[in-house]
Amino acid sequence: MNLSEIQEYLVEQKIDGWLVYSFRNQNPIARSVSGLAHSGSRRWFCWIPARGTPRWLVHAIETHMFVDLPADMAGEMTRYVGWEAMEAALPKLVGAPAARPLRIAMEYSPRNALPYVSTVDGGVIELVRETTGAEIVSSGDLVQQMTAVLSAEQIAGHRRAAAGCLTVKDAAFAFIGQRLRDGQDVTEFDVQCFINEQLAAIGLQTGITSLCSVNANAADPHYISSEAHHSLIHKGDAVLIDLWSRETANPDDSFADITWTAYCGAEVPVKMRQVFDVVAQARDATVRHIQARMDAGQPAYGYMADDAARKVIIDAGYGEFILHRTGHSLGPTGHWIGANIDNLETQDRRQLIPNLMFTVEPGIYMPDFNFDDSPQAKGLGIRSEINCLMHADRVEVTTLPLQTEVIPILA
Repeated sequence: MNLSEIQEYLVEQKIDGWLVYSFRNQNPIARSVSGLAHSGSRRWFCWIPARGTPRWLVHAIETHMFVDLPADMAGEMTRYVGWEAMEAALPKLVGAPAARPLRIAMEYSPRNALPYVSTVDGGVIELVRETTGAEIVSSGDLVQQMTAVLSAEQIAGHRRAAAGCLTVKDAAFAFIGQRLRDGQDVTEFDVQCFINEQLAAIGLQTGITSLCSVNANAADPHYISSEAHHSLIHKGDAVLIDLWSRETANPDDSFADITWTAYCGAEVPVKMRQVFDVVAQARDATVRHIQARMDAGQPAYGYMADDAARKVIIDAGYGEFILHRTGHSLGPTGHWIGANIDNLETQDRRQLIPNLMFTVEPGIYMPDFNFDDSPQAKGLGIRSEINCLMHADRVEVTTLPLQTEVIPILA
């Protein structure tokens, strides 16, 4: 954490301070902010004022946890034993009462609109309001700026992982094609195992289950095959591969996460092409929307980009087959803590800021759709997933080339 950057944000937003709270790691954001090695077993608070030095309220038997804080986070420490002493100390910690009610940022989202940052329970919010008289505001934008923005090294790691994932994707489709040409059985699970082997061979992280699904299975966005439960892949099947990984050498590097769709034949059925075209148009409309906002000198937001994508699918008549948001934050975990491209599952009204990464992955999922005349061609899930990096003046797709048509595996 950079204290000066935090305080600069607080001053700009006219917020008196950031009250960081945790209990047994219920608020994982707190450890990242504080620099603590672990969260302990008792409640603790850290007050980061808009101006001045941080102050701490910690339990008497856990003061040893707070002796090796980063230099800029070290500050006055108040110890408590009982709950009454803790409650009495809170107003003193934040400097209440003041001439006006304080504005305090906490990991809270009104009406739980943004659950990714709602990591402080309602009882603690009530406690702070009642003991300090403060107005509690969401720390969502502050959390994003301080923890979700990626470094140049993390972005470079992502680029290498993206190149590797694209290579493995090509190899996986070729593996399916070769098995089918040779008349050998190949299952969804075989492909998942093959993908893991290929990732390991090029130094990317394994142990994360990539997805391979056919026909109706692909119409379940989070379907995962296993050794016990999987489907055979036949000629004439639609097949979806979703794979993600990062470099094993540095666990702080960002993931890459891609999804491509193929057809196990020489000529892609017309109905399948039509559905894919709608998905690809929705994907590209998302990127165009973000870039247009930036070109006009306007901020871009995740919720507005999601609306732009879903409008394409809805206008094409497939709205009932949307099952998830358009994209998620991307970083050292596959689903990171920055802005998501989402106004469906949540209301992510955070701004898309420089050095933030996210996926764009609209999908159409129809478990009963017959995409070809063959009896087995029942059920279709189409998703096209790319990764994007925000710059100061543009949005960059980092997982080029774009998929522009369904891959005919046996062409």
